[in-house]
Amino acid sequence: MKTLFVEQKSTELRYERACLLIYREGKRVGSVPLVQLERIVVAPHVTLSAGVLGLVAEKEVALLVINHRYPERSAILSGTSKTDVRRRVHQYQYLQDEALRLHWAVQLIRLKTLRQIRSLHAIRRHRPEYRHVLTQAISALEYFLPGLTQEDIISLTTLRGKEGAAAAAYFKAYTQVFAPDLQFLGRNRRPPRDPVNVCLSLAYTLYYHESVNALKAAGLDPALGCYHEIYYSRQSLACDLLEPLRPLIDAWVYALFNGHVLRLEDFVMEESSCVLQHAGKQRFYEAFRQAVLPLRRLLRRYAYVAAQVIDA
Repeated sequence: MKTLFVEQKSTELRYERACLLIYREGKRVGSVPLVQLERIVVAPHVTLSAGVLGLVAEKEVALLVINHRYPERSAILSGTSKTDVRRRVHQYQYLQDEALRLHWAVQLIRLKTLRQIRSLHAIRRHRPEYRHVLTQAISALEYFLPGLTQEDIISLTTLRGKEGAAAAAYFKAYTQVFAPDLQFLGRNRRPPRDPVNVCLSLAYTLYYHESVNALKAAGLDPALGCYHEIYYSRQSLACDLLEPLRPLIDAWVYALFNGHVLRLEDFVMEESSCVLQHAGKQRFYEAFRQAVLPLRRLLRRYAYVAAQVIDA
């Protein structure tokens, strides 16, 4: 065991000698020797004492409090373990190699493009009235796909150009399957000017924080990416991990409107921006809570694969 996740409600962490004791509703349900752990990830509602913090610090185990609802309240309470420090040093060294950066960036964008194709196929099966425009987009993406290899991509600039062209083809079709009164004509943000862009931006932001948390739990530096360059206040590696998830998030947003979870009347225009009203927000966040777990697990898996590659 490397990472212990403690996220259930009514859970308390205690300690005995060099073991972490897990209690739920006052009853002991398990124990873990700290020597087996690199880090502990807890939800904000988990109870623990200062004594637990002291023992965790003594054994040099990283302790993360991850708040999915209020990401700015997430924290590392006992510092990073020696394993984390070594891993981050390796990460900095690894990503100095432009060829390695390009290799991983190509894999991410190739997976993103594959998922865009699959997403449009799924919509086409249920919306035959849009078959022509969806088929055109699928054909365009399938045209780009064979060229997304490290043999064909000579630089990150070239890759970004191809990814941008593929995204344009994808969104040309994606915008067509929403009701005309939503006025979704393409991506816009800061501020979003239509209901679909409101939901896309909010969902991307929520999953961006999920990606940051997954990387911290894996002992990686979320700021140092391979596809996204270092930029002020941006967690570039978290953005990298998010890329192949974007088509899955897009499909979820489409389902919110297609399934009438959200409607036009849930939004209002305030000056030049579109705003999701309170009742709509409640339904949005309830749907998010139901959808987030599999993508959270996927992000954690991506982060640990990255950590294993860096450690190799």
